[in-house]
Amino acid sequence: MKRELIIQLETSALTPEKGEIIHYYAVNRWDEEDEFDEWAKPSVALTAEAEAIIGVNNDQLDGCRSTDVVLDDFCEFAEI
Repeated sequence: MKRELIIQLETSALTPEKGEIIHYYAVNRWDEEDEFDEWAKPSVALTAEAEAIIGVNNDQLDGCRSTDVVLDDFCEFAEI
């Protein structure tokens, strides 16, 4: 079976220089059960502006794993 991933990433700030990836999502377009979907806790708290745009707040991200740990798992899933 073919594996083509559709990837969506969300960041913690409005510019890449100031933020980091906090939501990792990927799904195989040929098999929707082949999916990765995880939020990560950023190393720096989200600003109020970022919370409003993303629709997620710091309290919701508190229990999440750190970005570097989630990134490792995401790369393994995506076979990068």
